[in-house]
Amino acid sequence: MAARLLGVLLVAAGCRGTSGSGAPVAIPWPVLSAEDGTPVSAAEFTARLRAADAVLLGELHDNPDHHRARAALFTAAGPDAMAVFEHFARADAPVPTPAAGESREAWLERAGFDRAGWAWPLHAPLVEAALAAGRPMRGTNLSREALRDVVRRGAGAAPPPLAAVVAAAPLDSAARATLDAELVAGHCGQLPASMIAGLRDAQVVRDAAMAAAIVDARAAGTPWLFAGNGHVRRDVAVPRLLAVSHPRWRVLTVGFVERDSAGRPPAPATTRGRYDLVVVTDAPAGRPDPCAAFRRPSSR
Repeated sequence: MAARLLGVLLVAAGCRGTSGSGAPVAIPWPVLSAEDGTPVSAAEFTARLRAADAVLLGELHDNPDHHRARAALFTAAGPDAMAVFEHFARADAPVPTPAAGESREAWLERAGFDRAGWAWPLHAPLVEAALAAGRPMRGTNLSREALRDVVRRGAGAAPPPLAAVVAAAPLDSAARATLDAELVAGHCGQLPASMIAGLRDAQVVRDAAMAAAIVDARAAGTPWLFAGNGHVRRDVAVPRLLAVSHPRWRVLTVGFVERDSAGRPPAPATTRGRYDLVVVTDAPAGRPDPCAAFRRPSSR
């Protein structure tokens, strides 16, 4: 808890990635270098946000602190910051704005936001911050049907623009092995080997949808992607695709991670090469065991 009191102060100075109001934004979580775990000053963090051509902010989906922190960062962003969401449906046009008198729930359904799947209102602070900014938002989430085709038939079965993004940046053997290991771990060791390649293709196609939306948003401002940590990883995910399509872009990727049960931040060995920076929060209290559903009842 003592480390949380250190806080991070982002001084908004009216440049790209910072607020034009001049008002400071207090974020009560430390920012560390993903390379070596050293603290990153408010001035450095602010400067890196300003300089980025695209800002990629990760999350652990069930951690409300991650959504609050990113909402505060986006609220402090400059007037050219454009929100790109993993959580809204992919479409050729921006996410529709709420109609007069329309409930949030009705609007979310119309915009392709799966409230049950994303445990709404966990993401409410972030969504409200994006709406308050009054700028177009982009969605990237593919339909179950589209992903099912990819799992069955490979990345070539994706919508043609996304299949082209994937084909232009094929995974090497190390990246494939990394993604495969993450998929198996994410399924608590119970994923059949026959499904790994298909799910890997689906993951890469989802990354391609995010990369494509970032490129579209960049035409109007600085894209800020909000997605799970796995999608913002430099080694295997969206930044890898952007490095191929737009190698001159300065892409800042920030993982949102948690302290362990002893209050320690993640070891640099677990963040190095994945992100540029990490924001470190506590874990939510009372988090259920994610692997409980995979365990078979005892035969005794």
